[in-house]
Amino acid sequence: MPSDRSFRITAGHLALITVVTCGGLAPAAAAHAASPTPGVPAAVVGTGTTAVPQLAAAAAAAPITRSQVIARAKTWNPHTSKRVPYSQTKTHGGYRTDCSGYASMALGLAKPGPITVGLAKSAYTRRIQMSELRRGDLVIDAIGSNTTRHVVIFDKWANSAHSSYYAYEQRGHYGTDYRTRTYGLSSGSEYKPYRALNIREDAPPPPPPTVTRAQVIARAMSWNPGTAKRVPYSQAKQYGGYRTDGSGYVSMTLGLPKPGPLTTALASSAYSRPIAMAQLLQGDLVIDPVGGNTARAVVIFDKWADAAHTSYWAYQQRAGYGTDHRVVKDGLTAGSQFHAYRPTRIR
Repeated sequence: MPSDRSFRITAGHLALITVVTCGGLAPAAAAHAASPTPGVPAAVVGTGTTAVPQLAAAAAAAPITRSQVIARAKTWNPHTSKRVPYSQTKTHGGYRTDCSGYASMALGLAKPGPITVGLAKSAYTRRIQMSELRRGDLVIDAIGSNTTRHVVIFDKWANSAHSSYYAYEQRGHYGTDYRTRTYGLSSGSEYKPYRALNIREDAPPPPPPTVTRAQVIARAMSWNPGTAKRVPYSQAKQYGGYRTDGSGYVSMTLGLPKPGPLTTALASSAYSRPIAMAQLLQGDLVIDPVGGNTARAVVIFDKWADAAHTSYWAYQQRAGYGTDHRVVKDGLTAGSQFHAYRPTRIR
């Protein structure tokens, strides 16, 4: 867990107060600290006949998009052997290597970064609902002792029930991590969701290119499905600039930007619209967008395998094999998570 320290230095009639939360300055350096908020002089309160007014909060941070926040979070190599070790006294690239320093770095705030309590202030964030969380938002516990306050960066929900989520964090005794969390989801939790004031929405993706159904099938066949020359399956590798997983293969057939959107994105209105299974035409998609990256799947409808429509031929990039063309029943059984979609730009 994070660790905080608080101390007070009194000289004459002035009190200089510095609070270090989830990392910060070592006590030895506190006498020289300007403020708990980088770049802003400390709030000084007079104890004599004349009071010195509190000075302004932090200047507005430069705007940053959600994708930029996540890209910056990844630069500290979360959950790898190259991750940045946790420390309240050290810095990496000018930012404290504690939880609030890490979040500050991801948001592009002034170095070395405001403390956890500061991040929850109106100078940097505003409160939202847990149901409103989006990529790059924060979940903060700004209450309690110096061993309980903490902040994580929300990435995405881990399941359709929203009972847990993936988050980036700089955690004590480990360093930069990426894992599932449940902070803020239980009744009475001290963790609350916040949206940074400087965060901006990503620009919408360019409209997918128009493609004919014949072109989709021709491109699907170019990866040699069901033959010795098929493209092996991998979520990490690429072929012709596209990921060699299910969504990468489908993205290639539709002519989408490389390396291809994920399965969940393919099922969004940016790329497709839901249709009934009975409406499937060659080049349409059947998608299971639910679950983790090993559970989600997408196939390309080719043709019905029988007059009763109890199965159909489909092209797919399947795990453990690679490019295939085979008869499947995905989406035809009651309660299936597979549903039919029509690519937005197919003609």
